[in-house]
Amino acid sequence: MAIAKNPFYYGGVAEETYFCNRVNEIEVLKRDISNGLNILIYAPRRFGKTSLILKTLKELKNRYIFMDLMGITDEIEFINAYFNAISTSLETTTEKTVRYFKKVLKIKPNINVAFDMDGSPSYSLSFTRSEKENVLEEIMDIPFKHAEYSKEIPIVVLDEFQEISKLNLEEKLRSKIQLHGNKISYIFLGSKKSIIKKLFFNKNSAFYKSVKHLPIVEIPFSEWSSFIKKGFNNNGRKIDDEFIKRTLKISKGFPYYTQQIAYELFNSCDFTSGVNDLLMKRTLQSILDREEDLFLQEWENLSLNQRKALKLIIVAKGDNLYEGKVMDQFNLNNSSLKKAVEGLVNKDVIDKSGKWYYLQDPMLEYYIKERLI
Repeated sequence: MAIAKNPFYYGGVAEETYFCNRVNEIEVLKRDISNGLNILIYAPRRFGKTSLILKTLKELKNRYIFMDLMGITDEIEFINAYFNAISTSLETTTEKTVRYFKKVLKIKPNINVAFDMDGSPSYSLSFTRSEKENVLEEIMDIPFKHAEYSKEIPIVVLDEFQEISKLNLEEKLRSKIQLHGNKISYIFLGSKKSIIKKLFFNKNSAFYKSVKHLPIVEIPFSEWSSFIKKGFNNNGRKIDDEFIKRTLKISKGFPYYTQQIAYELFNSCDFTSGVNDLLMKRTLQSILDREEDLFLQEWENLSLNQRKALKLIIVAKGDNLYEGKVMDQFNLNNSSLKKAVEGLVNKDVIDKSGKWYYLQDPMLEYYIKERLI
């Protein structure tokens, strides 16, 4: 008996039929990228930023350079990762790529090429420490030189851009971006709001007023509901609106968690009975079991008062945190609660909308509700 293909997907880039909505955001991005604007897209992790930008670029059919800054620890790693991202984006033969860079680079570092098991190349440079600054300058200029040569607008996507703050490269990169003008469109993706705000919202920051801000919000529940219902119905399974609403109440529209719950529900139900109360409960408990190590690690990284404050925020539903009864329940006072809340904001565990505080990770909130309160 053939296994039914699951219409939902999580844990990577959502493409094709796995991608839900974002029609308006994609149209705005396509227009702005085509005009050479630099754009900042920020939202919590697991919110679908990478899927959004890659779908946009696929529809544009432009050549793009994609670089993930997570894990890069110094300038030399940055240079080689950026050089590799540029090189692999050229989509040409290894020999032509090496020949091209030997021609355009003023300095002459050794270009190294390695191949993985599938025969795909990766590129790096060998240079002395005294050459590092010049190599960095030239690598940053390659997309601009390519723009002049090709007469197209190259797109540079820098994912997890908040990591740049650890590398001390803000001023150098900003000066290059300024010189490149609208010949290149730079897309900055960020997930740590506290750091992103310092980089782009602070008047003393190198990137202040250098980009168009595009914060992305939750996909409307109506769109998710249609997407989930269609995924089940078109593949011979049943799910009632009640269970879709329960899914969205927990996931709060986060793409990763919405797809995760829908995926596991689809896998667990059969063709006749569909989703029911018991299956929903078992599925959610199974997800919490698998994610527990991750959530406990995050929990253990918090101080005792920060843990109390998280519980308080959940119990108070984010409002009127400083009411005496609520604080007494968790043995906190004004001063200790304020300090704990500030720490949680700085760690990007919670955020604030108006006077209302909320956990940035909805599944962490659900985990705390179910297992720690």
